[in-house]
Parts: sequence; C-alpha cells; structure tokens
Amino acid sequence: MRHLRKPQRRPLSRLLIAAVLVVMVSVGSIVTVMANTADVTVRDGEDTYAFSMLGADPEEILARAETEGMKPVSDIDTYEFSEADGVLTIRRAVRVAVMADGASQTFIVAKDTSLSDVLADNGIVLGARDVVEPAVDTVLTADTNVTITRACRVFLEVDGTRRMLDRFGGTVGDVLQAAGVTLGASDTVSPAADTPLENGMRIRVARYIDVTVTADGETGTYSIAAHSYGEAVGEAGITLGEEDRLCLETEDGKTTVKANDPVSDGDSIRVVRIRTEEVTETETIDYETTYEDSDALYEDETETLTEGEEGEKRVTYTVTYADGEEESRKPVKEEIVREAKNAVVRRGTKERETSASGSAGTFTDASGKQVGYAYSLTGSCTAYYAEEGAVTSIGAKPQVGYVAVNPNIIPYGSLLYITSPYGTWDYGYCYAMDTGGAAMAGTIVADLYYDTYEDCCAFGRRDMTVYVIRAGWE
Repeated sequence: MRHLRKPQRRPLSRLLIAAVLVVMVSVGSIVTVMANTADVTVRDGEDTYAFSMLGADPEEILARAETEGMKPVSDIDTYEFSEADGVLTIRRAVRVAVMADGASQTFIVAKDTSLSDVLADNGIVLGARDVVEPAVDTVLTADTNVTITRACRVFLEVDGTRRMLDRFGGTVGDVLQAAGVTLGASDTVSPAADTPLENGMRIRVARYIDVTVTADGETGTYSIAAHSYGEAVGEAGITLGEEDRLCLETEDGKTTVKANDPVSDGDSIRVVRIRTEEVTETETIDYETTYEDSDALYEDETETLTEGEEGEKRVTYTVTYADGEEESRKPVKEEIVREAKNAVVRRGTKERETSASGSAGTFTDASGKQVGYAYSLTGSCTAYYAEEGAVTSIGAKPQVGYVAVNPNIIPYGSLLYITSPYGTWDYGYCYAMDTGGAAMAGTIVADLYYDTYEDCCAFGRRDMTVYVIRAGWE
C-alpha cells in the first residue's frame, strides 16, 4: 500500500516572536537617540538661532549655528555656554587702533562700545580743542582706526613782539610759515624748525642785532643774537646783580625794562647798579591841625586860632642808590625826641560856585582809532586765571576781557582799554568786573584775566596804561 507524506509546517508562534523582537530593537534605538538630543539656543546680538542636536559641545553648537546662517566667530570674539538652559551667548569684539602723540595703540573692546568710553578706559585724555576722527560719540560696530590730532597753543617771539597761535599738529617750521616769518642767513630759531609742536611751546626767533650797552661807566656796541634785554647784556659780557636794573634809553628819556622783555635792533641799554645802606637822621615831626567849621567863612578860607609847634624824631632809613646816586629811602626805625603841639584852625563851610571840566584826553587804539577817555592810570599790572565754576566779586563768570581792580578808583562796569606804554603788549578793550587784592593794597593798577596758567606766566608783571573810557555802568 502506498503512503503519502504530508508537508511540514513552521509554527506560527515562532514567526510572531521573531517579529516582535525586531520591533523592540528598533524602538529601543529610537528612544536612545531621542534621549541624547538637546534643544540649543544661540544668541548673537539681536540674532537668535534655535535647533536640536546630539550632545552639547560648544564648538559643535557654533559649527551648527554657522550652517543656520550665523557669522563665524572670530579669534577676538568670546562666548559663554549655559548647560542648564542650553543657551550659548556670543559677545562680538572689535579692534580699535588709536594713533595719538606719535604712537599707535590697539585695543580689543566689545562691539557697540562708545569710542569715548574706549579712550577714557585706556587713560587717553583729550584736550578741549583736540580733533578726533571719527567723532568721540561714535559707536564701534567694526574694526576702527582712530586718529587724535592734538591742538597746540604755541607762543612765538620774534622782532620784539609776542604772538599766540593755535595749531593742530605740525612743526616749528609750520608755525613760522603760518606767521609769515622768514629767517635770514644768520638768524636762529629755538627749538629747531623740524621740532614737532607741543602745547605751550615757546618759539623764539633770534635776529642778529646791534645794541649799545652802558654799564659801570663804559659804553660799547655789540652785534649779537638775543631775544631779551637780559640776554643782550649777558652777550655783552656784563653780569647783573640781583637788584640791578635795566633801562632803555631813547630820545624821550629812560624807561625801565625787564630782563625778559624783547630787545630790538638799535636799542641802547643802560645797566643801573643798585646798592642799599642804612642811615639815621634827625627830622621834625609835623603837628596836626584840628579844624572847627564855620559858615561865616568860605570853604577855601581858614583862620588860625592856635599856632602849632613841630616835634623832633630820629629816623633810620634803608637808602637805595642807583649808580651811586640816592634814589629812594624807606624808614625802618623811628624814635621820638620831642612831641609836636597841634594847631587849631577855623575852617569855612560856605560853598563857592564851580564849573565842570571836559574830557581828560584821547588815545589811539590798536586799529588806529582815536578814543576819548575820562582818566588814565599807569602802573604795574599782573595776570590771573580761575578754576571752572569760579565767579568774580560781582558774580560774573571770569573770562578774557574782565579785569580785577580797586573799585574805589575804577568803578565796577567801567569800560577800559589796557596797553603797554611802549606798544609791546596790548590787552585791549575790557571791563572792570572783579576786585583785586593787590589792587586794593595799591601795589598794582589791575589784574588781567587769562584762560590758562601759561598765558598768565607769559604776561608776568609789567607796566601798563589803563584808560578809563567810561566809568561805572553808565
């Protein structure tokens, strides 16, 4: 009998188990990947990039952000990554190259920093008139070259005059050219023409000039290169004592000058030797007069009721001699020998009629204009300056054109014109707006305001004529 063999079948359960195992492996892999994926935010100024990625390495985050369109981070930029919140913050930086005072410095600063903050943080101080390119209020968004041109106020002394010039960089030669000064073959300039300018620099041009010098009874003529009377005398081989005096001799007479005053070609200089000694002399003491008013007499009439008697005293003086001749004496000690007896005088009070006087005179100002004045004073003047926020004695802000005076002699608000008697220094028109201590003491006529200490030193102390054009506020 023939038997048929039935075909074998694979059990269904084994197929299902295999399929389930494959699905479980796949799902496990997906869960693992999702577990290692992080959400990241990159902040670059106003721009923000957000994405998810495996891992939290800052370098990889930056590389991914660049694929999202972010500008690459430079070698001077910095960043900070917070793993806690997944935020990476980029701080962009720029280079700032500053050229100032002949040297260049480069600084790395945060983008969008103000140029003024960069200069201040790095100790670069700007003068009031310095020029900065670009402007100090520029906000730095890219690498920037900055140029600072220093403003230089220089003083030029040439041909007996002194000028103040404001320059922006350059050399001594540039100043000479701007001032129209030409050097002769034998002339010299100090500092040298190729010297870079500095604020407050004094520039002197020395011309070879002929001067006549008289000293110790001898007179000689010298061809010298000198800026001042003191230098001229020194070039002539004459030594000045501490108290000795210099005089300029002209056809109109002698005028006292200072050693640092500018000398001119053809000047005739006299050295006056000064000597002092003490002497004691017996002198009379003037009696005082006591007055009794009477309306029976005119105010210019008097009547003596009791005669006065002089007293006597011994006085020790310090006597000053100029070239051997007595010039002045100052009392240093006094002893009373006999007291004086006062006189009694009757004085009238009845007024007489008087008439007003006219203008005191006229002068010629720097522009050649004839100007009338009420009265004038000639004497020593000094210079001063004030700190920011200071005010004058009448509450005004100090400025060039305001001077300090004795208001009992020159009333506040008076319009003045102040100039050197020899035309070498002209302060010009100004107003009496302050009180000067030395002016109140009578040692000077006026104290002239300048903006800087250097200007005050340049003026120093010198004789000036003060024309009072209008007295007071009228």
